[in-house]
Amino acid sequence: MQKINVLLNQNQVKLDKQFNHLVAQADAHLNLQQFWKAIAPNAISQSSSASSLSNGLLTINAHNSGVATKIKLTSASLLSQLQNLQHEDPIYKHCKVTGIKVKVQVKSELKTHKPQARTLSSGAAETLRKLADQLGDSALANKLNQLADHA
Repeated sequence: MQKINVLLNQNQVKLDKQFNHLVAQADAHLNLQQFWKAIAPNAISQSSSASSLSNGLLTINAHNSGVATKIKLTSASLLSQLQNLQHEDPIYKHCKVTGIKVKVQVKSELKTHKPQARTLSSGAAETLRKLADQLGDSALANKLNQLADHA
């Protein structure tokens, strides 16, 4: 029983190290997101996100090509703002940015389809009434008459 406890404790230490590493990565990513959001104009920051910072190259994921173009056109200004923020704010001292790379990563959105109300022409309503008369007194004839009434 003692051997099992030792084995479980060793595995727990490994799991704790993995969990702590994962938490550190999540914190670094959140910090990078905040760094980007702090300088990006509102229209750009809502349609983009910081992906990674590697060797001074900040990778930004834009949600569409229009936002990507806007970031590319203003990259010099954004880069100088990032560098100024990095010097001014001690939280971002480790975020050394020397360039910006933009990738388009389209966000998929579910399109809701709203069916349009359709109306029957007077000719179609008349045809439905004739068919209802031919069917006589039935549930289908009543429904056809109701449909023709709403034309």
